[in-house]
Amino acid sequence: MKPLFAAALLLMTTSAHAAWLQVCPASAAPSDAPRAALPGPGETVVVASSRAQLPGCRALPLGVDASQVEALYPLAPRDKPAHTILLYGPPGGKRFEPNSHELPQPDPADATPRREIMRLRTNLLVDARARAFGIEERVSVEHARGKLRIVCRPGARAAGVLLDGAWRMPLASVSLGVGYTASGSFAVQAADAVSAARESSYDVGRLDAAAAPRSASLPLPARLDRAGFRQFVILCPQEAATLELDSLQLEPAADPAKPAPRATWIWDRSEWMERGDALLAWAKSETIGELFIVVTLDGAKVRDPAALRAFVRKAHAAGIAVTSVEGDPHMALPDHRAATADRARAFAAYNREAGPQERLRAMQFDVEPYLLPDAVLAPADRDREYLAMARALREAAGGMAIEYVVPFWWWDKTDLLDGLAGLADGLAVMDYRTAPDQIYRFAAPFLDWSARHGKRVHIALEAGRVAPERQRRYVRADANEAGELLLVQAQEMPAPLLVLLRQPAKVANASLYRFSSERTLDGSATSFHADKAALRKLLPELERDLNAWPGFAGIALHGWR
Repeated sequence: MKPLFAAALLLMTTSAHAAWLQVCPASAAPSDAPRAALPGPGETVVVASSRAQLPGCRALPLGVDASQVEALYPLAPRDKPAHTILLYGPPGGKRFEPNSHELPQPDPADATPRREIMRLRTNLLVDARARAFGIEERVSVEHARGKLRIVCRPGARAAGVLLDGAWRMPLASVSLGVGYTASGSFAVQAADAVSAARESSYDVGRLDAAAAPRSASLPLPARLDRAGFRQFVILCPQEAATLELDSLQLEPAADPAKPAPRATWIWDRSEWMERGDALLAWAKSETIGELFIVVTLDGAKVRDPAALRAFVRKAHAAGIAVTSVEGDPHMALPDHRAATADRARAFAAYNREAGPQERLRAMQFDVEPYLLPDAVLAPADRDREYLAMARALREAAGGMAIEYVVPFWWWDKTDLLDGLAGLADGLAVMDYRTAPDQIYRFAAPFLDWSARHGKRVHIALEAGRVAPERQRRYVRADANEAGELLLVQAQEMPAPLLVLLRQPAKVANASLYRFSSERTLDGSATSFHADKAALRKLLPELERDLNAWPGFAGIALHGWR
């Protein structure tokens, strides 16, 4: 029998209890040993057994004692573990059985560092780089602890300080707020890629000694290409002068418009169909301005249009918009496309027949193709099929607004998001974090997308219950070092396999990872469920800042009711 991998990969053991991996049809595999289903067509499993051969199975030596195998966990076929492997499973219990994983990858050696979007109301001087310039060398700079001191000696030539950092300027309506003390009059300028290439910059304003209080809110020049922002420039006067900057930050423009209304998902149809008045009263009490509801369909028709019209009329009278929501990862599959398009036709037909106060504001699709097994939809095909689905929905929706629910980690899927810009009227971004800095960091790229394309974007936060998870971290073992996790890879196997061991072991010429740490994730980093008071307090602050983007459609709350 041909082994599944070369003998050089593993150290053979002569123990009577040596473990063998058996690749078997599910019907032939024993149920009293560690086992896992393998990806790919057919129902195939891998089993860790002390028997060298099981009927109907293909066997390969594992090189450890069978009693030390705690669990088997297959990765996806294209997964390539690097230095760290994170495994997740249910909390508690003596035996750890992973159900999901992450494989953090190092940045490529030639990767360009990510330029973070500037955080509003945050002192940029903390992370800024300050460089003096001028051929007369008449400028000295002290930069520490988020403060900057510039001393200028007399001179006729242009001189000053350049301020830059690993930033991108947001495409929001903002001004430059400066807290300072000065003994002269300093010019503030800003440069983008084009002006910097010409060694010029655009005037922003002046910081004068006579100002009281010594703070300024300087509007950014309209000519500045914010997407290509490069640096701020502070110019010294010709006479001797000193400038001390206490803070430099972006602030939402003065007198911003009223924040967009909050929204929430209502997944239970009976909430609006049977208890609509109570739902609307609750929404008003929570200052909810939009409801995303589930509507029953019969093919390309709404099943009970009269009930929907009645509810939307009441909602409209209460100042609450209504949007339909549909969600199923299978919608991205080609063989589901016709039925998916029928859903859009149903809502478009409903709106055509409804009166102005009975119409849905939009239709929303919560399609998460990454939840499908790789064998059902290969990762390399997901984005293409998602856009094909969006094109079909756009055609079926006609002139009715259509929006998509997307995860925050799609922020760098430039081709996908640019493709959606021509097919969608807006997005709802699942920004499921509770730390304000993270919420802003993940929201800003999508709000910039809204500004570039003239679209609407909801920023969604989680307030529902999130099941706790147990996380184990493993790191690659050094040569001759024992490990508790064995990575098995073979050409004949459909995917890499992780073998979790009860105790550290040494396996010659094998890929071993050693246990590093374990913790229980209680959901507090992703959901406000355990502290909704904190969310209530945070919402006005988030709305104040996110409202600086003209495309901000409001905060959407998941699990709020």
